Amino acid sequence: MSSLRIDKAQVDWDASSDVPRSIFFDDVYFSGDGPAETAHVFLAGNDLPKRFETTTRFHIGELGFGTGLNILTAWQAWLKTQKPDSAKLHFLSVEAFPLSTAEMERAHKAWPLLAPLSKTLRAALPPPHLGFHHIALSNDVSLTLFYGDAFEGMANAEAKIDAWFLDGFAPSKNPAMWSPELFAELARLSKPNATFSTFTVAGAVRRALESAGFEWEKRPGHGRKREMLAGHIDKPPQNSKRAPWFATQTRTLKPSASIAVIGAGIAGASLAHELTRAGFHPSVYDASGPASGASGNPAGLIMPRLDLGDTAAGRFHTIAYLHTLGLLNELDSDSLFNPCGVLHHAANDKERERQEKLLAQPALPEGWIEKRDEGLFFPQGGVVDPVAFVYGLLGETTVIQERVLQISQQENAWRVITHESEQTFDAVVIANGLDALRFADARTLPLAGSAGQIDWFPDANALDHAHAFGPYAAPAPKGGVIIGATYAPVAIGAETRFTREATESNIAAVARTLPQLAVTLDPNASTPRASVRCTTPDRLPVVGPMPDWAFYGAAYDDLRLGKQKEYPEGQMRDGLFILTGLGSRGLVTAPLAAAMIAAEMTGAPSPVDLDIAQALHPARFFIRDYKRARSRIL
Repeated sequence: MSSLRIDKAQVDWDASSDVPRSIFFDDVYFSGDGPAETAHVFLAGNDLPKRFETTTRFHIGELGFGTGLNILTAWQAWLKTQKPDSAKLHFLSVEAFPLSTAEMERAHKAWPLLAPLSKTLRAALPPPHLGFHHIALSNDVSLTLFYGDAFEGMANAEAKIDAWFLDGFAPSKNPAMWSPELFAELARLSKPNATFSTFTVAGAVRRALESAGFEWEKRPGHGRKREMLAGHIDKPPQNSKRAPWFATQTRTLKPSASIAVIGAGIAGASLAHELTRAGFHPSVYDASGPASGASGNPAGLIMPRLDLGDTAAGRFHTIAYLHTLGLLNELDSDSLFNPCGVLHHAANDKERERQEKLLAQPALPEGWIEKRDEGLFFPQGGVVDPVAFVYGLLGETTVIQERVLQISQQENAWRVITHESEQTFDAVVIANGLDALRFADARTLPLAGSAGQIDWFPDANALDHAHAFGPYAAPAPKGGVIIGATYAPVAIGAETRFTREATESNIAAVARTLPQLAVTLDPNASTPRASVRCTTPDRLPVVGPMPDWAFYGAAYDDLRLGKQKEYPEGQMRDGLFILTGLGSRGLVTAPLAAAMIAAEMTGAPSPVDLDIAQALHPARFFIRDYKRARSRIL
């Protein structure tokens, strides 16, 4: 992607109607009775809400989020429509110049009948930061909003859209929003027979639509606009932008599908939350019960991992941080999250220089990162109670306290076998950390274990905010101070135990940055806890459908010889997914990773860009090893 900076909208307001006008584009966001015009142009233009009546999942794509009027109007129509139980509506929209919350609220006053929905929308909107943002507006309505250039957004999106709302500023004011190149991306993202509508009948727009494969017709416009366009695309191109070995799951699961999630830590709990919201019926297996592993620590930091430059890894970690903070806000966060802020100390000149560059990028939205003498302060960050977080995400999900011994594929189903039971599910997600290696399909993955010990001092004086300096020190949710954590390789299957030596090591690490705190910490007063993290060589989680390794071995063998040819699309184990390798940042990254898997299962727009999806794909290590083998052969 291009610049990481997002410019806010610059608007003035019509003195008589109080309608916002873009100063940059010299055009209004809406005119007259905005909801009535949206209902005529976009709802009726796409035969909505009639199509809602028979849908189980409906995906709307939009060019120009603006004030959110189109989404609010469609959402209202959705609520009023009699439709199948558990039907889901998902929007994909783009916005290069977001309105501020105050400007949005002022614009929304023009539509009092939409007030309850507009209030919910404003509360859920993410801060302006380049990239895709996944937002749950209700149990059955969600939004994937891209902040940035429309073409960049659609070119990096993955979706299958049923209906398009083309509502950018007028073509004469903003021609880039109506280009043939952009419409070609819309065609790529369309389902067969997807429809579109727009307020404009400009010749350049009609020609751009035709060039992308859309058929159009003129229809009566709204109000003083005599005409508008509506149409469809019968056979959109089926080409994927992914490398063939990073294929997606092609078969979407039916609504109300049963899904087994193996593991009840933060990964499994995040999956339970997202899968339930997607309309599925998950059951979570864990012999030791929820939050029994690393997710059972008495405290965990919610802070970003920031990378210099624009990388897939950097974008993932930043968007995951924003996403998890939004999720915590959605949950009953008062009981599980302390937004005390996190200070990331600069230990040396090299780190201070790196932090200066992060401030200049900018690495986070305005007001989300502050320069201090000691380093960078993240005011929205804080400390979460991991156990409460896990239970909050699990909600009413069935937890089966049994150890899964085997999973086996049957025709369009998966058998999950324990000592106590056998059950059949439509799909399975392996989400049990390093224990994923107990299953044959996961053994190709280069997962490793890292033992870590934290120490809780319940009687220590609480800190005003959390401190990160490699290790960390933070106020504990149940009082006192928590410090940690150690890192030590651990053999697969080995048992971890806390030690006095690790406690002293944690205190020594604190002493190097916070000596005044360290002298108050008595090793004998610690309540220690040791657990195992699951790590990967590139420090990114493994997220997505499980590859068919036998197919991969045969289909991509020529990569070892460096052969340039047209390779077939990778085959997946139908209905088998994995989410593991979260390392020490699972509390921040697991919720977004779970949303990625839910989107794969439902066919909804992906909550991340194409490069992120490929960077986290389970096949990445296999392909890298094959490509590296060429240099060894030569």
